Amino acid sequence: MDASHGVDGVGGTEVIELDGDPDAPARGRHALSEILDGWGFAEPAREDVLLVVSELVTNAVLHGAEPIVVTVVRAAERVRVEVTDGATDASPHSNRVPPEAETGRGLSVVTRLAAAWGWRASPGRGKTVWAELPLQS
Repeated sequence: MDASHGVDGVGGTEVIELDGDPDAPARGRHALSEILDGWGFAEPAREDVLLVVSELVTNAVLHGAEPIVVTVVRAAERVRVEVTDGATDASPHSNRVPPEAETGRGLSVVTRLAAAWGWRASPGRGKTVWAELPLQS
């Protein structure tokens, strides 16, 4: 894990590098939990950020390619999470899934929890899916 912190204690950026194996979402949540502890994150914003990162990393594992890089940026009133993977051929999209489906709801969860989300091509590196969440719910 590579990290840089804001001088004033409010802003900061942390980077988590993950392999694309099935344990990546759990490892990403654990690493992010440690980062949020260091930033003094409280509930309920903490659980929302962890869930969004888990969903985005899961999508990167299932539909993307290595390397998977999670960047977390803290500002005064929000936190931005970005998950970059090496896939260049697919944009993320939210599907309607039947209630009995066991997968396919990740971006619906992100849409519900995030104040905003989107994606961009990352030239030479694949794509980045990002979400911004308020620190106060």
